[in-house]
Amino acid sequence: MKIYAQQGYGKGDKIHKGIEMNALNGVVLSPRDDKYESLITLKQELLGLNENVDILIDPQFYYATYIEGVSKNLDQLSFYPGPLTLSSLRSFRSISKLVSECLKFQNDLGIDTLVSPSILMPNFTDRQAQIALTMAEESSQQAQELGKPILISLIFQETALNDTVHVNEFLNELTMLNVEGFYIVVARNNTAYDQHFEEATALTNLLTMIYSLSDINEFRVIMGYSDIIGLLYLAAGASGISTGWHNSSRKFTVQQRILPSTGGRLPRERYTSIPLLNSVLVSELDSISRQVTARGGNLSDYLSRAGLDNIILTGNNPSDGWSRSISHLQHWSALQHGSQAFFTDTFDITERINNLETKINEAKALYTILDNMAIQLSTASTGKHLDTWQLALSSFKEQHNLNS
Repeated sequence: MKIYAQQGYGKGDKIHKGIEMNALNGVVLSPRDDKYESLITLKQELLGLNENVDILIDPQFYYATYIEGVSKNLDQLSFYPGPLTLSSLRSFRSISKLVSECLKFQNDLGIDTLVSPSILMPNFTDRQAQIALTMAEESSQQAQELGKPILISLIFQETALNDTVHVNEFLNELTMLNVEGFYIVVARNNTAYDQHFEEATALTNLLTMIYSLSDINEFRVIMGYSDIIGLLYLAAGASGISTGWHNSSRKFTVQQRILPSTGGRLPRERYTSIPLLNSVLVSELDSISRQVTARGGNLSDYLSRAGLDNIILTGNNPSDGWSRSISHLQHWSALQHGSQAFFTDTFDITERINNLETKINEAKALYTILDNMAIQLSTASTGKHLDTWQLALSSFKEQHNLNS
């Protein structure tokens, strides 16, 4: 199971450090957020650090169908067509040409595993879904001609997952493709940074999609913009999850990733707590530290036991010496540690789900302790997401007869 950096704006040396400290196994490059020459340089530098690092490119073709979208550096690339209407994607010849240019761009860049172009699907039955399937089929064919493995890019609205029948019908179409696997992005409804999924049914259906493609049909599945909820995706069978440093590169929304942004203040420093299965503000961790210590408890119960925890434990307050750049690296390191601790050498789907359910119960117990200490947490830092996770996992197990 792999943790990928989801590249966004302002990469600096974050990805390099993540690779060096073994917090990252790979990167999903963003041609929108970096110039072509910089992508080449970054690829070479990362392979220099670790020749086994996994490098993928999200072509981000879906920007072309948003007239008002902010495409940034995409406009300078040979494969990117600029604004497109759905009617311009009606002909197979047009789709074939666009696919060819996109795959050639990645192949010329020396990418080992290609990622297909796609467009965002509001649901799995409309015109956009049919266009996406046509692009997937043509990408499969052209990748075979190039002699390269390919991941089919799928990007769809969270609400598309509410219709179980249509999810299953779409899955049947996907399993017919002759490809290496899938790179999947869910366009979430709520722009707020948290680990919550609005509907348990939608989350259950997403887990079913991952499980069907990976465990049952043996495709490789990479889940983009996943964050801590990505641990559920790994439990269901995903081979990797990607997450970035800014909140908008940890959770994909059309409002934050595609449409013009009105800006705003930089997010405050956070700490990713695997025991809580959440990210909390470092100022909140200060409060937890004081209250737990005063009651004879152990702050380590709330820490991820991953890279950079030593900084938390050496100051008078956890926030001493903490910075935004440290926060980014600790986030990846915590996810890497959590995925290994929960799922390493666990090939059975039932065992993986059971392991995660145990961790959810432990996290809820820790949140109960915090509630009893009357510690005030921001909405994103509370455990409200855990009930939805628990319900989705329970439904998923029942649907697939995975109860032990």
